[in-house]
Amino acid sequence: MPLGNLTSQFFANVYLNELDQFVKHKLKAKHYIRYVDDFAILHDSKEQLEKWKEEINLFLREILKIELHPSKSKVLRLNSGINFLGFRIYYYNKLLRKSNMKNFEKRISHMKILYDEELINRDKVIEHLEGWFAYASHGNTYKYKKQILRSFNKNFPFQKERSINNKTKYRNFIRKVKASELAFSVQQTLFLYGTGMPIKDIATKRGIKESTV
Repeated sequence: MPLGNLTSQFFANVYLNELDQFVKHKLKAKHYIRYVDDFAILHDSKEQLEKWKEEINLFLREILKIELHPSKSKVLRLNSGINFLGFRIYYYNKLLRKSNMKNFEKRISHMKILYDEELINRDKVIEHLEGWFAYASHGNTYKYKKQILRSFNKNFPFQKERSINNKTKYRNFIRKVKASELAFSVQQTLFLYGTGMPIKDIATKRGIKESTV
């Protein structure tokens, strides 16, 4: 399934529930954390972690028909930091990974082009910025967020709505936005249906007709 699809996360959690039960009840690992397909196990014995890694890989291959990523699955010392959910995590702090910051800065650069072409307004950029800040706030990113905010104020100055010169380009952009919103709406409905929620309740929650669901 496409990465980022709501159903991808839902079905990943359902499918990997077997792994959770194996690690908790069979291996009896006390410090186990999983988010979708990323997981980490903490223990003070390197030998124990190496043994668990082999057992987990065997379990995944034989039972779930998948396997650990050979280059991403490692036994590491915590004081050197571990990569998890886009952060580099140490004993006392969490830092954003440089690749994550670069990807966000690329998205902002792309939005700057759209802004200069008068295809999006400042509020649209703020929506993306707020979402990124909510994510980045889980780490030690105070100075980084101040830097991004200064860059935002410089590159996206507040001004009155400008007239649209290229109407064809604007219409094409709006069409793409509407199409993506529709796809997201369908994903939301499918996710709720996958949780076992009745169609009537889905319609009420989403504010749509039962026939639409």
